[in-house]
Amino acid sequence: MIEDNTIILLSDEALQQIKHLSSLRYTISQIAIIMMIPVDELRRRIANPNDDVSMAYYSGKLESQEKYRMKVRDSAEKGCEWAINLIEKWNQEQLEEELGCHG
Repeated sequence: MIEDNTIILLSDEALQQIKHLSSLRYTISQIAIIMMIPVDELRRRIANPNDDVSMAYYSGKLESQEKYRMKVRDSAEKGCEWAINLIEKWNQEQLEEELGCHG
C-alpha cells in the first residue's frame, strides 16, 4: 500500500500520456484508472502548479482548445459578433494576467 506522503515518479512517457488523455477531456479519476495511479495522488499532483504532472495535465487541456479557438478566431474575422465578443473576453483575460490582475 502507498502511504499518503509518497510521491510516485512518472516517466516522460507517462507525462505525455497524461497530457494526451487530458486533451481528450478524460476526467482526473478516469486518467488515474487508465494509468493505474492512485486518484488521490494524481489530484494532489495536479493541484500543485509547479508539478510536472500538473503542467502535463493542463497543457493537454489547453492543447485541446486550440482547434476550437482557431474556429472562433476565423468566425470573428468573418464578422460574427458572438465570436468577436469571445475574442475580446479572451484578450481581456490575457491582459489581466499579464498585468498581474488575475485571481
